[in-house]
Amino acid sequence: MGRISGARNRNHDETRSRLLASVAQQILVSGGSHPSLRVLAEGAGVDPGTLRHYFGDRQGVVEAAFEYLLKFGQERQAWAKSLGELPARAAFTQLLGQIAAAWSGGLGGMHAAGFAEGMADSGLGQIYVSSILEPTLRSVEELLIVFHTRGELSVPDARVAALALMSPVLLALFHQHQLQGRRCRPLVLESFIEQHLDGFLKGYAKS
Repeated sequence: MGRISGARNRNHDETRSRLLASVAQQILVSGGSHPSLRVLAEGAGVDPGTLRHYFGDRQGVVEAAFEYLLKFGQERQAWAKSLGELPARAAFTQLLGQIAAAWSGGLGGMHAAGFAEGMADSGLGQIYVSSILEPTLRSVEELLIVFHTRGELSVPDARVAALALMSPVLLALFHQHQLQGRRCRPLVLESFIEQHLDGFLKGYAKS
């Protein structure tokens, strides 16, 4: 008896997961180069039609890849929240240090891909913001609220403070890595983070 029209093959989900893992890895190492559907398919060892079958179109492929990468980011976000048990200075030193250390190991590729895809397609930009960037900022906001409640910091607006903490570090990492700024203007990131924290903690010190 033949397969019912429209029904999935038994290995559909397994094949889709395997393709998704391959595509997500390619996006991570692409450096924000906006690879075409054909390039993504070749990297996965299939033809573009196969990716269309499982994901619809290129946007569907990238959307699924961002959602896949979010699952791995959730573990890091849970770790970030646990830093609330430390004093503010120690917590933010660990947080920013871990981000800097992980940047060349895939984290930077994820954000670079998010920026590149989002600049080319506003729909993908919204997905990147909602599934990757905002969850990261929210975990920082929650940390700031903990330190405000505990009386270590004065944080009238956690969202503004989270952006003030993270934006210079993300810009520095993009400058040094994705934009190759370390070739013409190298930066010692550990020293940068320490000096940045000096100013940030002074600005949000409990009066």
